[in-house]
Amino acid sequence: MHTLYNILLVPVRWLASLASLRFRRDRDRSAEWSERRVQTVPRIRPGGLWIHGSSVGESRIAVTLANALRRSRPDRALAASAYTRSGRACLPGPPVLDAAFFIPLDLKGYPTRLLDALQPAGLILVETELWPNLIRETDICRIPVIMVNGRLSPTRMQRYRRLGALYRPLLQSLTVVGIQSENDAGRFMELGVHPDRIVVTGNIKYDLPKPTAEPGALAARFGLSPVRPVLVAGSTGPGEEAAVLEAFREVRRSRPDAFLVLAPRHTDRSDAVHREATVAGLNLYRLSLGNSAIAGTADGLLVDTLGELSALYSLATAAFVGGSLIPLGGHNLLEPAAAGVPVLFGPHTEHFQEPAQALLDAGAGVIVSDAGALARVWGSYLADPDVAQAAGAAAVRVIEANRGALARSVEMIESAVSPGAGR
Repeated sequence: MHTLYNILLVPVRWLASLASLRFRRDRDRSAEWSERRVQTVPRIRPGGLWIHGSSVGESRIAVTLANALRRSRPDRALAASAYTRSGRACLPGPPVLDAAFFIPLDLKGYPTRLLDALQPAGLILVETELWPNLIRETDICRIPVIMVNGRLSPTRMQRYRRLGALYRPLLQSLTVVGIQSENDAGRFMELGVHPDRIVVTGNIKYDLPKPTAEPGALAARFGLSPVRPVLVAGSTGPGEEAAVLEAFREVRRSRPDAFLVLAPRHTDRSDAVHREATVAGLNLYRLSLGNSAIAGTADGLLVDTLGELSALYSLATAAFVGGSLIPLGGHNLLEPAAAGVPVLFGPHTEHFQEPAQALLDAGAGVIVSDAGALARVWGSYLADPDVAQAAGAAAVRVIEANRGALARSVEMIESAVSPGAGR
């Protein structure tokens, strides 16, 4: 099956060459493709750790993990990679990371070329990043492969079952698998991972740093009165913005002073979302324009930059998290919870099943199925701020009660890469 996988990837090698030619005059894209084809390789001290996460959420975990590992061993080199451009933009340089780069395409030989340059003591995969050639070639080099914050949704489980001939050997070759829940443990064991290699660490996203922005100062930055009600819709996907805009317009029938913060999951969709809002009769100020103090004169704020959303949640009376009205599995529900605001989400939260249930059980979360339901719940929180504050406080308690996965993951990693650690 692995041989067939590489045969199917032959055209990707050709397309990568064409992409490099196409972007050769674009400095940033040319550098990106040079890294994806391992023509440019990062250099770190031998014996360090390489952390890989796919996109924004995984990159935030990678940075949090790197900071914790740095505290554990300040002298050790740390490198991190991402697959998406937005994820790569979230990876800092020194002193947090000694190197940050795009992960190479999963073509035969590419991972080995990078491993020869990095000479790491271990490869750490954030969540379920199962790249066949990457894992196989790292294992051949006798470098420990460690998964942190692993999870398996029912949908992904079905795919791995169908492609068991490819994925089962990969999972069985992992040195240790740190996973989020007992439910995930059962799924990994069903796919052939030995129980001795599974550690239930919990979800590192409970340990992500809390927003440092002070809400009053943040409101002043955008020219907002401290008492003006703010509703946030974060990490929205195609089709969800229409529901958010409809719900917000309904809320403003009774609360015309309400202010919307809308953050599409992918900033490259910002132009289309802005047009959609304009057609809906709403004037959204684009964060990328700078001079943010005039944002308060608009109906809302369109977040078309990276790295701002987690702080902006702290402005909210209540927040909706996208990827959940449409079947994408949901996005990070714990960011608004950590900011102390009630969390609204749609029915599709397969990627955050346990956190969603914890928020619901605590009275800190509410499922909304459509624009009408979103408007009703948003409106109810605006009508009764005490209820909103109580739900926000409950959300913080959920976060505090589930912390500790980061420390357990660091302990697991140190054990796996220590001299003499067994496979």
